[in-house]
Amino acid sequence: MNLKMVKSGLVLACVALAQWVSAQQAPQMEALPIDPNVRYGVLDNGLTYYVRHNETPKNRAEFHIAQKVGSILENEDQRGLAHFLEHMAFNGTKNLPGKKMIEYLERNGVKFGADLNAYTSYDETCYNLDNVPTANPATIDTALLILHDWSQFISLEPQEINNERGVIMEELRTRDGAGWRAMVRRNAAVNRGSKYEHRNVIGYLDGLKSFDHKALYDFYKTWYRPEYQAIVIVGDIDVDRIENKIKTLMADIPVSPADAPQKEAYLVPENEEPIVSIFSDPEMTASVMQLFIKRPALPKQYNNLIISQMYDVLNSYTSAMANDRMNEIAMQPDAPFLSAGMDSGNILGVNPTQDLTMVAVQTRDGELLCGYKAILEEMEKMKRYGFTQSEFDRTKAEFLRQAEATYANRNDLTNGQYVQTYLANYKKNTAMADAETQYNLDKQYLEALTLDDVNAWVKQLLTPENQVITVEVPKKEGLTEPTEAELLAIRSEVMASDVEAYQDNTVSEPLIPADIKLKGSPVKKTAYNEDLGTTEW
Repeated sequence: MNLKMVKSGLVLACVALAQWVSAQQAPQMEALPIDPNVRYGVLDNGLTYYVRHNETPKNRAEFHIAQKVGSILENEDQRGLAHFLEHMAFNGTKNLPGKKMIEYLERNGVKFGADLNAYTSYDETCYNLDNVPTANPATIDTALLILHDWSQFISLEPQEINNERGVIMEELRTRDGAGWRAMVRRNAAVNRGSKYEHRNVIGYLDGLKSFDHKALYDFYKTWYRPEYQAIVIVGDIDVDRIENKIKTLMADIPVSPADAPQKEAYLVPENEEPIVSIFSDPEMTASVMQLFIKRPALPKQYNNLIISQMYDVLNSYTSAMANDRMNEIAMQPDAPFLSAGMDSGNILGVNPTQDLTMVAVQTRDGELLCGYKAILEEMEKMKRYGFTQSEFDRTKAEFLRQAEATYANRNDLTNGQYVQTYLANYKKNTAMADAETQYNLDKQYLEALTLDDVNAWVKQLLTPENQVITVEVPKKEGLTEPTEAELLAIRSEVMASDVEAYQDNTVSEPLIPADIKLKGSPVKKTAYNEDLGTTEW
């Protein structure tokens, strides 16, 4: 793989991919090699597995089963049931009925909630057994049996379903604060016009109270299928033994029927004019504005290629330099905002088909419009004039330091860090190269990148189309919330204004020049004072 050959078309390729240009128009590149230390395979029934030996910590392992299944797959009468099903996985399975799973694991030091847990999102559900002791093979075999049962053999006993209704309704009531309500409104605005607009993962009280048991059973049998499942096991284990056990134990998971429904991609419609969402709540404690700019994510088949990693580097560079500028403003005595920041990528974690540029600003109550205008002006400076060479050089030096530090710590990665790499590979097709390969490629990426590349890329991130503006403010006496008309008027004013280019006044020289001789007496060190635990200089 020759990065110099990639370099000349770097920005054009990234832009083309982001705009869903066909594969024939995009550069053809090799996939990054798979780390030889991970045992990877797919069973005949479609189940994927990843197994790796690791001794940080010793005598412990993590067992995960990931499902490419989440709330986006629910029918209208199933809203909230992907999450409900996750709860039911701990209330009895074929081989561990009732509470036997929890009881057995806790006797062996695997604590429910801390080590035995799960999560559900819009497009995925993942179950985990962490800190499983590996000295006794029987404990490992039971952990594997639990993964097996979670795949196809959750009991779904009627009484257990009814018992769990109250648990989840209480979870919903507990979550239902201003932050949760604001997040639901925000996600709905960003995903307006798609199925994601009408899903919130946990569901709604009326539906949780009254759903038919068959709706839950149907969701489980329809979507929990081996071609949408992966097992990830990392820890102080015998890889050959674990792989053989997987092949034997998981063999009774049936192949899905030919007419089984397939997952769809739910795309978000484009919008030429900004979508504006204003949310005020008596429980809100801060005034925040977020500007989202939507764009399609890279097609999944590109995610393990060099071009995808270069895409990530470009996003990281632009965000890092933008954040440095905004932090500099926030430190000024008369700053127009308390804090501000920029990020780029699949930020909200809601829709895998959509990437976002996000610019967020927090101000004192009543000053949000001022902060909003200031942040828009900074975005205009970046779009029109780009970044300076000195900003770029500082960021490059920092990223190279980070790459060096990551490589230096390559032998200290925990089980959980490896697990996250393999889960990302399964869900998103991201690369899982070995540390040496990744380090060498990172250095080449960083050396190949230029200021012109980054400045061309920031223009693609900050487009006037596909914008969503969300405002979240406290509702209280004496505080007037911004209006949509005010927000759009300020936006038009800034876009038509003559903003000046950013001036980088950062001092890069040492605070004390090397040729200056300092005056003063020599520093003397006294003996260590054992009573106080101090040394005096």
